[in-house]
Amino acid sequence: MTKRDDVVVPSPAEGEAVTPKADASARLSGGASPASGRRTRGGKKQAETPPAAETESDPSSSDDAGPQHDDSATATRSGVFASGATEWASLADPNAAAPGGTYSTGISGHGADIGVLGTDDGTGTGVGVLGIVTNPENSQPAVYGFTQGTGPGVQGESDGHGPGLLGTDNATGTGYGVFGELTNPLNTKAAIFGSTAGTGAAVEGDSNGSGPGVFGFSEGSGPGVRGASVGSNPGVEGQSSGTGAGVLALNDGSGPALEVQGPATFSRSGRATIDAKKTSVTVSFPGVTATSMVLATLQTMAKGIGVAAAVPDADSFTIKLTKAPKIEVVVAWFVLGS
Repeated sequence: MTKRDDVVVPSPAEGEAVTPKADASARLSGGASPASGRRTRGGKKQAETPPAAETESDPSSSDDAGPQHDDSATATRSGVFASGATEWASLADPNAAAPGGTYSTGISGHGADIGVLGTDDGTGTGVGVLGIVTNPENSQPAVYGFTQGTGPGVQGESDGHGPGLLGTDNATGTGYGVFGELTNPLNTKAAIFGSTAGTGAAVEGDSNGSGPGVFGFSEGSGPGVRGASVGSNPGVEGQSSGTGAGVLALNDGSGPALEVQGPATFSRSGRATIDAKKTSVTVSFPGVTATSMVLATLQTMAKGIGVAAAVPDADSFTIKLTKAPKIEVVVAWFVLGS
């Protein structure tokens, strides 16, 4: 799109409403003539250069008088700037009765591609757009996005190593870093949703303090945390590389700490075979210690035969029978503890 040079539209007459979306050409047609001077972005008129003859005919003019400005223009400026039929920007009316009165927008921009753009120009070190709320009684956000379309109200994007969107308490606040809220009771969407096409997590929580990395809490009929999967991967995964539990199930009420609906599998379980006329078998299993608890039970019917003991040792355990069977028998085992 080829943009024309910014043209400043003069202030409307007193009492005339300022409509930023009005046709730009209509605004320009009512602009000031060259003889009256054009307004600058600051709202003041630029001094016009009189004809040479008139300058010479007025010897009483003071050399240091300087250009004459209409200071009243600053208080009545419309602040509307047009640079094309489909692009415009406006500054807030300095006479707006706000707060508590007429709704006033500080900066309003409309563009075919970008309404308002903030940039560091590729060389700066500051933020592109900054929103600040300093009134401690103000409950409104510093930056607010609203949409009635299918896109997000606010979007952050990163082409580098930094996050696309960051929420922080700046080491001094007491509020949430990121907060998602849904108030429509018929809305089935998540308050916070993460999606990824990479190898990392869609949503990740990291804790450097005493709090959890991810916390889910429910005061309604739904679960505090829910994970679901339609493939071969788990719906919820917990992992620990330290001495803590990968997943902790805790109930300080009257219900169960852990409830399983459906089959359950454990990596520290299996089956061992004891040959005919043998009374024991040793199973090698890394991680077993002398204090581990090993449960063992026969899976084969053998008259007068039973498991006498399951004795743990370092990285192994031995299953012993009451006597040697005449046939091969299978014993199921389960290791608990470290």
